[in-house]
Amino acid sequence: MDETNPDRPDSVDLSIIIVNWNTQDLLRHCLASLPAATEGLRCEILVVDNASTDGSVAMVRDEFPAAMVLESGANLGFSAGNNLALE
Repeated sequence: MDETNPDRPDSVDLSIIIVNWNTQDLLRHCLASLPAATEGLRCEILVVDNASTDGSVAMVRDEFPAAMVLESGANLGFSAGNNLALE
């Protein structure tokens, strides 16, 4: 495990960053498609939520517990959302 973040595996083949703002249904479909698309790869999934009000965060935590959710607290936009996940 990564000592600075115990939830992150030592190594991954692919990091997937998804920036979301009030697109719960699209996000659900996107996350549901990832197992087939990443078969055989060690992946980490990071969802940056830009202060959604549609229940997106709860849906990810309930239905996709392997995904790490980062709540920005404000609508930072796409670029800043990606930068938040990259930190």
